[in-house]
Amino acid sequence: MSEAERRTLSEIESRLADEEPGLASALVAGKPRHPVLSYALVATFAGLGVLLLFLGAFGPALASLGFGALLLLMRGYTWR
Repeated sequence: MSEAERRTLSEIESRLADEEPGLASALVAGKPRHPVLSYALVATFAGLGVLLLFLGAFGPALASLGFGALLLLMRGYTWR
């Protein structure tokens, strides 16, 4: 990155920190501090997937479980 680009980026960051401190801190942190909604969605889709498996609807059950797993991966959760 050139020196002019660094100065421009620094100016944008300082303006953002002055005008919207909450947004600036959330962007620096990278993840929300309270991920309750995303984990609630994962639990809902996992529960729905298990229920659909018991009811015999295998296609929708796998889709629901897959979507729950996708939400976990999008949250940054790793399987390790």
